[in-house]
Amino acid sequence: AMDTDTDTNTSAFTDVTQIISIPRIQWLFLGSFLRFCSGLCIGVWAAPYYKLAFPNDSTSYAVINALIVGLCGISSGLLGGYAADKLTSNGNDGGNANASSTEIMTETTKEQLFNLDDNGKRLIVPIIGSILAIPAWWITSHASTFETAMTWLAIEYLVAECWFGPTVTVLQSEVKKGQGGTAQGLFTLTGAIGNIAPSVLGIIYGQQQQLQLQSAIESTDNTILSNLLGVGVCSGYLLSAICFGICAITPPTSS
Repeated sequence: AMDTDTDTNTSAFTDVTQIISIPRIQWLFLGSFLRFCSGLCIGVWAAPYYKLAFPNDSTSYAVINALIVGLCGISSGLLGGYAADKLTSNGNDGGNANASSTEIMTETTKEQLFNLDDNGKRLIVPIIGSILAIPAWWITSHASTFETAMTWLAIEYLVAECWFGPTVTVLQSEVKKGQGGTAQGLFTLTGAIGNIAPSVLGIIYGQQQQLQLQSAIESTDNTILSNLLGVGVCSGYLLSAICFGICAITPPTSS
C-alpha cells in the first residue's frame, strides 16, 4: 500500500513539474495570476471605495453592483468564449465552398500577419479585454458622480471578464492527456495566491492614511483609495495583457 501511495505521489509531482516547465503555460499562469490580482482587488476594495466616495448611494450600489456582476460578468464570459471560437474557426465547413477569393485572401493575410496557432488566437480575447479594462477601471475609480462610476463599472465588467474561458481552454489543450485535472488545480492555485494582492493593497492604504495624519497634506481617504485602486488594478491588467501576449507568440510544446 505504501508503494502505491509513493508511486501516486511521484506521478503527481511529475505531472506538476512537467506542466510548469512548459514555457507557454508559465506565461499563461503568470498572466492569470496578475489578472486574478486585479479582479480580487476590485472584489475586496470596490465596495469600501464606493462607500467612501458616494456615501449617500450605498444602498443603490449594493443592488446595482449585483446586477452588473451578474449580467455584465456572465455576458462577458459568454462573449469571450464565442469570440475565441470565432478566432479559431478556419471556416472548413460546408459554407467555405462559397467563400469568395477576396475572403480567402483576407484570411491568408491574417494568418501571415499574426502567425499564431489556434491557442495564440484564443489569447487575443484576454489580451484585448485586459487592455480595454484599463481605461474603464481608471474612469470608474475616479468618477465624480455615482452614475458615471456605475456606468463605467458595467463597461469594465463587460470587457474584463471575457478572459476566463479562452485561458482555461488554452491551458487544457497545452497539457498532455491525463494532466488536465492537475493543470486546472494549478490554475486555481494561481487564483488563491492572487488573494495576497488585496492584502498588500490594504497594507499600503493603511500606511498612506498614517502618512496623511502625520503630515499637512490634505487628501481624503477616498482619494487615497481611488489612486491605489487605479494604479494597482490597471497595472495588473496591463502586465497580464503583456504576459498573455508573450504566451500567444510562444511556440506550443511538441507532444
